[in-house]
Amino acid sequence: MLVEPPKYPERVTADAIPPFPVTIRWIADPGADADVLRSRFGAPSAVWRHGEESRTGYGVAARPVFRGPDRIRDAAARWRGLASAALVDSDVPDASPVAFGAFTFAEESAADSVLLIPRVVIVERDGVAFRIEVPEFAGSTVTRTHGGTAAFGPRSYEAAVTEAVLRIRSGALEKVVLARDLVIESAGFDLHAALAVLADRYRGAWVFAVDGVFGASPETLATVTGGLATSRVLAGTAPRAADPEVDAANRAELLDSAKNRFEHALAVDSLLLTLGGTTEDLTIGRPFALGLPNVWHLATDATARIGDDVGALDLVALLHPTAAVAGAPRAEALATIRALEPFDRRRYAGPVGWIDGRGDGEWAIALRSGEVEGPDRVRAYAGAGIVAASDAHQELEETSWKFQPIQEALSTVTAPR
Repeated sequence: MLVEPPKYPERVTADAIPPFPVTIRWIADPGADADVLRSRFGAPSAVWRHGEESRTGYGVAARPVFRGPDRIRDAAARWRGLASAALVDSDVPDASPVAFGAFTFAEESAADSVLLIPRVVIVERDGVAFRIEVPEFAGSTVTRTHGGTAAFGPRSYEAAVTEAVLRIRSGALEKVVLARDLVIESAGFDLHAALAVLADRYRGAWVFAVDGVFGASPETLATVTGGLATSRVLAGTAPRAADPEVDAANRAELLDSAKNRFEHALAVDSLLLTLGGTTEDLTIGRPFALGLPNVWHLATDATARIGDDVGALDLVALLHPTAAVAGAPRAEALATIRALEPFDRRRYAGPVGWIDGRGDGEWAIALRSGEVEGPDRVRAYAGAGIVAASDAHQELEETSWKFQPIQEALSTVTAPR
C-alpha cells in the first residue's frame, strides 16, 4: 500500500555529483525480484506502464526539485549532468539509468516539479526483463505539499465557462481549457490496486504513478527513441454508450462536429508551430476518432526526426503547455486560466514520464489523473476545451466523463464541495 511518499533526498546539483556506479543486469523472474525489492524498499516509488511494457522503480536515490518558468529545461540540464556522471556496468545493450518525472502545469504552482531517481528500476519489455541499480545520493529531506479544499463546484464551473465564452467571442482568444477538481474519499485506498484497475481497463493509455500523481493518460506529449520523436494531439470529446448504435452515432457526430474539429485544429496548429522549426521530416497524420472506455476523442499523430543533442525533456519543454490543455493563443489562454480557475492545478495536465541516460523517453500529459492527499483521500482533476460555440452545461458534463477513470479505480466517491 502506498499513500504518502517517503521523505526524499532533496535538491541534487549536477556539479555536486561525483562519478557513481550504475549496475544493469538481465533478470529471469521479474516477479521474484519485485518481491525482494518490496521487502527491502516497500511499495514501488514510481510506475510507468504502456501495453506489455513497464518500468517500476523502488526506493529513491534522489529527488531534485524544480520551480518556475525554466523548471523543465533545468531538469533536462540536471539530468544530463547526472547521466554523464554515471559509471555504467551493464550486461544489457543500450541500457542506461532512468529517472521518472512529474512537472507542474503552471510555472507559478506551489507544487513540486521533480525528477525521481529510484534506487532500483525493473524494466520489462519485449518479453524480457532487466534491473537498473544506483546508489543513494547524499542530501537533506523534503516533504511533498498537498492541495487545499475543493474549490470549483459545478455551478462555479459553469459560470467560469460562460465568462470564457464571452471573452472568446469578444476576440480576446480562440480557446481556453478550464479544469475543475473533485475530492474522492476512499477508505483503505491502495494506489497500486488502483493502478491495476486502470491498466486493465485503459489498456492503450499511459498508466503512471510518480511522486503521488497517478492516472491513465491517453495523450502522448512526446516520445523519443533513437532520434525519432512522436506526439499525439487529443482535443474534441464525445461520450461512449453501451448501445452499439448510439455509440457509433456519438462517434460520427464527433467526427462531423464543427465545434470539436475547430478545437482540434487549434491543438494541431499549436504542435506545428512549436515543432516546425526545431525538427526534421515533421509528418502530421489525419484526425481520427480514438475510442476509450469512457469517451471518444478526436486524435492526430505526429512524427519527426530530431538532432542527437535533443532529448525527450527538451521536446517536453518546447511543447508544454499544449493548446489541448491550455488553449490558444498560449499566453492569452494561460492568463484566462489564472483569472477563472480558483485553484492550483498542481501536476494535473503537466508532463509526466521517464527519461534514460541517452535522452530517450516517454512523456504523457497527466490527464485522467489524481493526486494522493492522504491515506484515504485523492483529488482528481478534469478539464474541457472552451471555444466560441461551447455550452456551459455540456462542458461540465464532459468533465464528468473524464473523472470516470479515477472514480472507477477507487471505492468511495464524494460529491464536489
